[in-house]
Amino acid sequence: MFFIEGMIDFRKIAEEADEAISIVEAGDVPECLRRCEKIVAELRKSKVVGEALVGFIEPFLIHVDEYKLDERGFAEELREYLGMLRYALRQILGEEVETQ
Repeated sequence: MFFIEGMIDFRKIAEEADEAISIVEAGDVPECLRRCEKIVAELRKSKVVGEALVGFIEPFLIHVDEYKLDERGFAEELREYLGMLRYALRQILGEEVETQ
């Protein structure tokens, strides 16, 4: 077995996205954003695929100051984009995914 530089564990990141969705659904947006920072850091290890996937959630980290303006809307949109990230990761893994 060999190691390819920049390989990331998509399964682990998909699980982290699932956890982040559960956290935001529970109403803990600050903790969800901390998880999103970790997800983005993991995704950035892959220069091609990771950079594309980062686009789903990184804007929420950049515009976190808008969270207090509309907490519910911010949380709902964050959950939606985490769901899209999860869907993309599951597709990469070749798993069956249900759309919500």
